[in-house]
Amino acid sequence: MRFIYLIVILGFAFFFVTFGVQNSDPIKLRYFGYAYDDIPIYLFVFVFFVIGFFMAALLGAIDKLRMTLRMNKLYRKIDDLEQKNLSLLRSSQQPAPPSQPGGLI
Repeated sequence: MRFIYLIVILGFAFFFVTFGVQNSDPIKLRYFGYAYDDIPIYLFVFVFFVIGFFMAALLGAIDKLRMTLRMNKLYRKIDDLEQKNLSLLRSSQQPAPPSQPGGLI
C-alpha cells in the first residue's frame, strides 16, 4: 500500500513541477482596487487548488461529524428498543397467577 501512495505522490509532484515550469508567464491581477503585478500563472492555479483542497477537507470533516452524531443517536435508540423488548419478554415469561376456582356456590 505504501508503494501505491509513493507512486501517487510522485505523480502529483511530477505534474506540479512540469505545470509550474511550462506556465511561469507573469500575469496582472486586479480585484476591487488591489493590483498584483507579475504573479506567475502556476502560483495562481496552485493557490486555488490548495484552497479547494482545504474546503473539501473541511466539508468532509463536517459531514463525518454529522454522520457520527446521527449514528450515536441511532445506537441509543437501538439500546432503548432492546431494553423495552427485554422487559416485554420478561413480563410475558412470568407465570400467570393461579386461577381462582370459579365454581358455583
